[in-house]
Amino acid sequence: MIFLSIFFMGLQLGATACAISCMPVMSPVLLANGENKSRTLKILIQFFGAKVVAYTLIAVLAFFGAGLVKSMIENSFFSQILGTSIILLGSWLFFTALRVKKSCIKDCTSSKISTLGYLGIGFFSSFSFCAPTMSLVLLSSTTIDFSISLLYGISFGLGVVLIPFLFFYLFVFKISSSIAMQLAKYKKHIEIFASLVLIIIGFLVYYQYLKL
Repeated sequence: MIFLSIFFMGLQLGATACAISCMPVMSPVLLANGENKSRTLKILIQFFGAKVVAYTLIAVLAFFGAGLVKSMIENSFFSQILGTSIILLGSWLFFTALRVKKSCIKDCTSSKISTLGYLGIGFFSSFSFCAPTMSLVLLSSTTIDFSISLLYGISFGLGVVLIPFLFFYLFVFKISSSIAMQLAKYKKHIEIFASLVLIIIGFLVYYQYLKL
């Protein structure tokens, strides 16, 4: 029963702040990849999967020391890492859009870098100070069983990402894919615009003008 309660606690966070805070990052990314459904699904799985891992890590670390986790979450260090990750991803997408498209094998370098970018953004964006996250820290710090704290984090993380994942895949993706198909001949321009938006957002997050 407690795991279900934690899941709904995460669901409450995902239904409000998480979906809105993810908009600045995910919307330009989905816009640039709107014509490729499998690519979009892969990006969303990487991004939100990393968030589940992050919340699980928060719960596990809270099991060993809640004070440490609290100080980590309140520290601007994670905002700087997140901002840097967004800037690097945006820059990579920008230069990728500028260069001539060439055939690429499955495990090409660009794919690996993009994957690390989406994983990094999803992971570090989860370290934000909010009441549900601190409740997860408190609950995990009071348990005496490591496996229970692990399950707390997984339950909470799944709750957080469920609604945003469905929202972006079923709603925003439909819009971005429609735009991409309508403006197929401007695909390169759309990708460049989306990457520049990401770079600007990265700087705003780095200097904490924008909270994710």
